[in-house]
Amino acid sequence: MNHNIFILLFLAVVSGLGNTNAQSIKINIYKDGSFDIIGKTVEISHCYPALDNQSLKTLGVKIVDKNNVKSIRYTLLEGVFILQFGLDINTLTINTMLTGKSIVPGSISLMHEAVVSGASKIYRTPAGIMGNGGVYDWPEKDTKLSECHAITGLLPDSGYSMVISTRDYKKYVSYTYLHPAQRNGGKKLLDLSINTEQVAYNNIPTFYFTENISSYDGMRNEAIAAAKIMGVKNDKPQSYHWCSWYYTYYHLSDTMVTQYLKGFKAVQPPVNIQTFQIDAGYHSHVGDWLEPSYKFPAGIEPSIKEIIASNYKAGIWIGPYMVANRSKTYVQHPDWLLRRNDGTPIVQMTFYGEERLWGAIDEEIYVLDTSNPEVMEYLRNVFRTFRKMGITFFKTDFMYYGWEASNTVKRFTPGKTSSEYQRELFDMIRQEIGPESYWLGCIAPFPVMLGYVDGMRVSGDISPRWEASANMFDETKGDQHINNVWWQNDADAMIIRSKYSNLTDDETKSMTLWIGMLGGVINTSDLFHEIPKNRNDLFRFLEPGDTKLMARFPFINEAEKLEVLVREYPSKKAWAVLFVNRKNEKIVSTYSLKSLIGITNATCFNWDISIIEKLGMKEHLTIELNPHQSKLIYISRDGKSSEGMNLNGKQL
Repeated sequence: MNHNIFILLFLAVVSGLGNTNAQSIKINIYKDGSFDIIGKTVEISHCYPALDNQSLKTLGVKIVDKNNVKSIRYTLLEGVFILQFGLDINTLTINTMLTGKSIVPGSISLMHEAVVSGASKIYRTPAGIMGNGGVYDWPEKDTKLSECHAITGLLPDSGYSMVISTRDYKKYVSYTYLHPAQRNGGKKLLDLSINTEQVAYNNIPTFYFTENISSYDGMRNEAIAAAKIMGVKNDKPQSYHWCSWYYTYYHLSDTMVTQYLKGFKAVQPPVNIQTFQIDAGYHSHVGDWLEPSYKFPAGIEPSIKEIIASNYKAGIWIGPYMVANRSKTYVQHPDWLLRRNDGTPIVQMTFYGEERLWGAIDEEIYVLDTSNPEVMEYLRNVFRTFRKMGITFFKTDFMYYGWEASNTVKRFTPGKTSSEYQRELFDMIRQEIGPESYWLGCIAPFPVMLGYVDGMRVSGDISPRWEASANMFDETKGDQHINNVWWQNDADAMIIRSKYSNLTDDETKSMTLWIGMLGGVINTSDLFHEIPKNRNDLFRFLEPGDTKLMARFPFINEAEKLEVLVREYPSKKAWAVLFVNRKNEKIVSTYSLKSLIGITNATCFNWDISIIEKLGMKEHLTIELNPHQSKLIYISRDGKSSEGMNLNGKQL
């Protein structure tokens, strides 16, 4: 490589949560158009752009320095490729521009097969539900961990992490491809790209590079920056609701709604849920959302009025993109379907086997093409009608179905990226349901839906078996850096019932406290009037207070014996620490208070729902847990206990 270089030195102030560290990122630009990004600990070298995964073949390279901004101009046989380097307050930025190409490339990379040194792990922001968020070793083989989206952390064993991100997802979502080390002689190679879907190559999002001693703080700071650009409000109270799905599936009826409402009101003291949400099954077929099912012969409006009269907000489930093969919508409008380039319809679901026991009455689920104005008008009428009924809680499911790359499908109105088409639908939905309604997204593309929804499912379907809880634990941990930044994370409905469940009391308590500590959506599908008092007390213990409270993972980068969550109560000079043993053997582990909450000693209490036991002044906590057991510790600087409040700081 030609070492006749140009050097840019940027002083970047990297802000952590309660932690500020000044760091410099140095950029070496070489005359051949390659460049290095050199951080305090992590370095990305041999960076060079590519189109369609092929390094640029140039007629010439020119380094330009104008108004204190450095750029590299690559002259191509057809067109010009430009990288522009700058400093945006505390961040190194790289802007990418491409002009003059007659054929739109499928991918544009500001770096292709760049060499990463100093990083041993990655911190993934998932693109959607069950998206493997969190910290992982650099992939040895080509796996689903190899491709990251939106915000990616490069983590060293010790030292400063480097975070790479884009913040604008309105048209394109960036991806970072991590080449498997095993395939490259142990080298860690990286691509940083956007997929154009062969639609256009204008308005390529800016890439941002930051550093932080805390990988979690670095990732969360970037999530905050993206939320600001995408117009996130986060102004809704923490959701605390009931959803019909996991108890009734498609079998819910209007008479069951009446029975459940009466049963809920009979429970004393009351379980103060905000919302009663009707899930799937109220419709005649998927896609015929306003056609009554035989289970709701008069339609759902009478049940909605009944819910509101019971002093709950009324909620509804809908899959806007979904349309079933036996629906009136499909039979009358087969031209409304989104189809592959060969003309075949996209089939997203089939129900031919035992899964029909849920109550599904259609065999195949297709996808609506929302680039068709008739489809948009149909869906507009559905949401408008629901809102007129009084519904103010909307759970929209299978939102991923519209995120089909535009170069792989035939759209009624071509010319835009899949993200643009999706956001047109999201704009319409928010207009019709109003800013006051709570919108919960599910099975959705995270970056694209940013700025619209108030809550988002992050983990897989819940199950009344401990073994099935693994994804819930992993995803809620890995997605916590976006919780209450992009939206309220939803871990799915809690299983708190005693019947129809294989969960022990310890397992139920561990899963419930875990979800409660996170600070996101809290909901269940279980019937309060059929649940033992101790299980209702457990759910009441999670009732939101006036202030949203979060939790952090003090050992997010480390393999600890126990899972540990820490929540601070700033007004009380106190913390809650939850320890969970996910393993199948007994665990004993000791933690310093310094490692947990940052102070040397404080008064500690065992905090159970009904019993508070003072442990005294402690510098260390030794936690002994049986398989799947948990322990909640309250730590107080002023010696006062947690008496009189629940987990969310609500006064009892």
